[in-house]
Amino acid sequence: MSEIDLKQSIHIIPITDQHEEEARLLILEGLKERFGFLDPSYNSDLTNIIQNYSQKGDLFLVGLHNNTMVCTTRETSKTGRIQRMSVKKSYRSAGLAKLMIQTLETSASKAGYERIVLETNNDWHSAIEFYKNYGYQLERKDEERSYFSKQVQA
Repeated sequence: MSEIDLKQSIHIIPITDQHEEEARLLILEGLKERFGFLDPSYNSDLTNIIQNYSQKGDLFLVGLHNNTMVCTTRETSKTGRIQRMSVKKSYRSAGLAKLMIQTLETSASKAGYERIVLETNNDWHSAIEFYKNYGYQLERKDEERSYFSKQVQA
C-alpha cells in the first residue's frame, strides 16, 4: 500500500474505551523498542488513559487502519504539549506520524493555542529529525532530552 493510500485509509479519532488497551500496548511496545527494555514501575499513567488524560481535558488521539490501531498521540489542553507519540513498527515511514501531528496542530489552532511544545530523548535521532522536519525548533537540550516548540498557525 502506498503512503498516500495508507494515509487516506487512516481514521484518527479521540480515544474510546474500546481502544484504550490497544493504545497502551502500542505505546509500551514502542518504548520497549526504543529503550530495549520496559521498567514496570514507569508508565502507570497508561493503565487508564481515558481517566488520566481524556477526562482531564487532554486530547488523546488514536489512528486506526482497518480497525487496527497503528498510531497514538496526546496533547495537553493547558500547555499544548505533545506526548505519547507512537506508530506501530510495521506502519512506520508511511506518513502516519505526520498525519497525527497535522491533526494535533489543527486541533490546537481551533482551540486557540499559540504554541506547542514537546520533548524527546537525545538518543532518539529519528524522532529529533522528524520534529525538526515539521517545523519544531530546538529550544534547549540537557544530558537526556531535547526540548522543542512550534508556533501554531491561527
